[in-house]
Amino acid sequence: MPLITVSAGTPAIPAGTYPATLIGIAPKRMATSFTNGEEQDFLEWTWLVEAPEKDVEITSLTSTATGPKSRIFEYLLALVGPEKAAVGAGFEENDLVGVKVLVSTVVTDQGFAKIDKIVAAPRGRQAAAAAAPAPRVQAPAAAPDDDLPF
Repeated sequence: MPLITVSAGTPAIPAGTYPATLIGIAPKRMATSFTNGEEQDFLEWTWLVEAPEKDVEITSLTSTATGPKSRIFEYLLALVGPEKAAVGAGFEENDLVGVKVLVSTVVTDQGFAKIDKIVAAPRGRQAAAAAAPAPRVQAPAAAPDDDLPF
């Protein structure tokens, strides 16, 4: 048996929108064609995507920029919501890992699944009902005191 066997890579899943869970974030330092050979810091995000046939792990890469147009900011909005993703907020890996979202995937020319967009998972009925205030029931108005027999 050979020491190394080349595999087909990440199995492609059809382009679409799927539930996914963040299962890891790892710092990564590397040079890219966009950095002119200079190494820069990135974050590698690992998602467990609930595909139709089987769950698939897909990784995505972001810079460490966190401004409102950054990819990380898109991820934070989906993971913690706009209320918590405020200027000055800080997050540890354990604040984010385990959170469910929806991911939109595309298939690259090489046949690999790639995450295109990430949005917050919809709230379930029970979560929405628990968050909603109880409806106020108004007592019926008292009948006027009159001599009517009914």
